[in-house]
Amino acid sequence: MKTNAAARVNHRDFEGLKVAFEKLATFAPPDYPFWASIARDGADAARVQDIDAVRGACRGCHSQYRDRYKRELRARPIGT
Repeated sequence: MKTNAAARVNHRDFEGLKVAFEKLATFAPPDYPFWASIARDGADAARVQDIDAVRGACRGCHSQYRDRYKRELRARPIGT
């Protein structure tokens, strides 16, 4: 995400963010109950070009899942 999403946020690439969030929603790991809904919220924010809401979606997911994801799933291939 850092490589793809951060650059898109910094450049306000809303179309790229929409696509990234939509794809991210499909990667929700089991037992991460709000992952997909947060990603869909991010996609919706990108659709209406609301950079603050986009950043909020990133922040919301990171605050809930970043540490746990790094501990449990960092090594898994994306999309599995």
